[in-house]
Parts: sequence; C-alpha cells; structure tokens
Amino acid sequence: METWRSCATCGVENELDDEVCAICADERQYLPPGGQRWTTSAERAAEGCEIEIGGLEPDLFGLTAHPKADIGQTALLVRTPAGNLLWDVPGYLDDEAIAAVDELGGVAAIMASHPHMYGAQLEWARAFGATVWVSERDRHWVRREGAEIRGWTEPFEVLPGIRAVQLGGHFPGSAVALWSAGASGRGVLLSGDTIVAVPAAGWVSFQRSYPNRIPLSAAVVERVSADALGLSFDRLYDNFGGVVAESAAAAVQRSAARYASWVRGDHDSDT
Repeated sequence: METWRSCATCGVENELDDEVCAICADERQYLPPGGQRWTTSAERAAEGCEIEIGGLEPDLFGLTAHPKADIGQTALLVRTPAGNLLWDVPGYLDDEAIAAVDELGGVAAIMASHPHMYGAQLEWARAFGATVWVSERDRHWVRREGAEIRGWTEPFEVLPGIRAVQLGGHFPGSAVALWSAGASGRGVLLSGDTIVAVPAAGWVSFQRSYPNRIPLSAAVVERVSADALGLSFDRLYDNFGGVVAESAAAAVQRSAARYASWVRGDHDSDT
C-alpha cells in the first residue's frame, strides 16, 4: 500500500505532512488557482497515465508522462556500458514503464537538474535498485527520504563518461550533466532548466523562475555560462524537449552575452 503522495501540480513525491507543496509555494513555481491538490500513483493510473518513450539519438531516450503527471518534463535516459542515467525524473511509474526501461538496460543512477524535477525519484530508484544523487545545496527540498538518496557537491562522474556539474542560477544547486559520448563523440549537455533552449534556433536562456518570469542578474548569467563553457559539448538538451542540435556551446556564449546586456541596462535607450 502506498504511504506517499505526490503534488498534482509539480509531481514531486511527498511523504511529509505538508499542507501545501513547499516546492510549488516557492516563488519559482506556483500553487494553482484552485489551491493545493495531492494525488497518488493509483489515481494517476486510473486517469490513464502512461510513460511514453522515444529515441532522441543513439543511446539517448526521452520519457514523458501522458496525461501530465509532473511539470511536464521530458526525462532523459542515457545508456552507457557502465549503466544508465535517468535525468529529470518523471512523476509517474508503472509496470509497463519498468518493463520498457528494463529492455533499455534499466537505471543505475538517478539525478535531477533541480528540485522541480525530483518527480517520483525514490519510486524509480527502488524499481531498478538505483542510486539517487541530490545536490547538497538543494537537499532541503527533498520531500520523501530513503536510503537510496546520496548527496553530492563537487563535479563528479555519476557514471563513467557522464560528468555532473553544479552551475547554480535557477536554484543554488542547479546542475547539468555532460555526456561525453553523445552527439557522435562531440559531447551532449543535459541542461535541465539551468540553461533552456528557446524557439529561435541557436539560442538559449536562463531564468530564476520560468512560469513567473523572474530573471537572473547579469553577473549570475555570466557566471553560469562561463562555468558551462568549461565543458566540451556540441549539443544541448533541456528538460522540455528543447534542443540545440549543433554549436551549442557557442549558443550559450552568445545568449549569455545578450541576456546580460539587457538586464544590466545596456540597451535602456532602446526601450
């Protein structure tokens, strides 16, 4: 029998006595107009929820819950010879998803770019015997504890060939993961909400809050982009299906300069 519930708005699993979801009550997210609602995986199943899995490139797969069971993210499953990483976890899991992911090699490690993406991370970990890695800087946002959860601070290889780095910005512990074998060996950056692709090809953006349109300062964006550019990558995937297919590092550099110039006030005469 389930002893946990999840927030119907963000999909993060919760085993505490929170009256409202702390993650959604924060200024970076939102409580819906109708107020807080909690749900369970059984209720999601009754609604017909399922996990859709699709290939994005060799050894990279997108996992999305339909109907939406979380913020709406597309989780990313990276397949490596040493095991698979599940990045930005779905808020739902069922037997069909377990079987499908098993066919892809299962899950060895789980990591979210930031707390909005925790989803049902402990449930996924227990289904596959995986370790959940949580940034120590954001550790207080975890709403369901388990022995599977381990904290991290410094850049490290979560699996051979996949290096996790905290860039901050959106959250203090906001992270990216560099998959060195991706994009035919040119490197893929899994960027979550830390750096997001935008509709204009070859551009990205940065925000403290996306739904509430709260910007970051010029100094923070310059710091985040500089740290990202210390990594070698040619392609970028965010957590909502956005992709910069090539020259992604140049897109980060160009976009950070544009963003910083506007929030710094360099173009105030044009407004």
